Amino acid sequence: MPARVQGRQCNDPGADPGERDQEEEGRVGGASPDLGRTVALRRWRFARTCHARMVSGRAGAGQAMDEASEDLMSEVEAGKLSAHAVLEKLAWALRSESGPMRPSNEDYAGFYAPTTPDDAWEHGPLFLVADGLGGHAAGEVASRLAVETVLANWTEAAGAAPRQALRAAVRGANTAVFDAALAPGRRGMATTLTALTLFGREALIAHVGDSRAYVVRGDQCTQLTEDHSRVGEMLRMRLITPEQAAHHPGRSQLTRTVGSEPAVQVDLITERLETGDVFVLCSDGLWDLVSRAEIVQVCSAIGTGSMPTPAAAADALIDLSLKRQAPDNITVVVVRVTSPLPIRPAPGRRSLFRRRRT
Repeated sequence: MPARVQGRQCNDPGADPGERDQEEEGRVGGASPDLGRTVALRRWRFARTCHARMVSGRAGAGQAMDEASEDLMSEVEAGKLSAHAVLEKLAWALRSESGPMRPSNEDYAGFYAPTTPDDAWEHGPLFLVADGLGGHAAGEVASRLAVETVLANWTEAAGAAPRQALRAAVRGANTAVFDAALAPGRRGMATTLTALTLFGREALIAHVGDSRAYVVRGDQCTQLTEDHSRVGEMLRMRLITPEQAAHHPGRSQLTRTVGSEPAVQVDLITERLETGDVFVLCSDGLWDLVSRAEIVQVCSAIGTGSMPTPAAAADALIDLSLKRQAPDNITVVVVRVTSPLPIRPAPGRRSLFRRRRT
């Protein structure tokens, strides 16, 4: 796959509001560079503290975890990440590999998923995938900084509604990456970012770039996000066919990324939850090689003897890409809804002074 480059930022001309509830955030004015550098520095300090306490090896479902979700992540070796857990109402796993053709991994994934019952959660669960741009020295920095900034902002947003909190968290990550890119050797760095949180009977996704979010329901795999790329625009305008898009020379040119501009439009997508739903977040290193039919085959088998957990599904999807000599980094997050009960939102999201509707 050719190295990806960034184009201008623009709106999605082919969005269809009838298919799902999608909100695009308008662009805002640039932030102060000094403020941005302060934010970035604070996030890096948070990240260093967080990752200093990571443990090696894969963590089991019953393992204790504090609210920073630090102790389930495993950096097995350079370029590889994995984590998984089974919670009261959902089960999840993530895995990231550099792939056989890349010397380093510019993808990054993260999570916030307390193991305590959800009625005690201070914040809802959050899962993220990012694919960095700008080369080895910059891409790795951009993807990791974006993920860790979103996680820090999310856990600090006490009492905020999920939509507002997630939008603000991604905007904060954009500021942090944009200002970090002012450093020598990192100019032009940016990243894609796709984040998923669950609350009540809804899923909420924040999205920038061409990483993807799918939902597998029964025997159907639906793409919930739109690719912010030249080819994505042409597909939405019906200028090319999906078959042409698969080999188009502009398929790696992104039109929107985190960190390439002082402000960014963030797609917010909501999807209802059903018991048994499986959400898949992945970088283009996976979706470029693994078809939707194969994603359905793997994810619909979760809970059976051949695919007992989301961790097994994440491994199966990554392994499919590796067997096909993936030319890019590969990252996937798999989240399965296991209960018909609503996932309770964090306390304090409704103001005591706000009048309830009757």
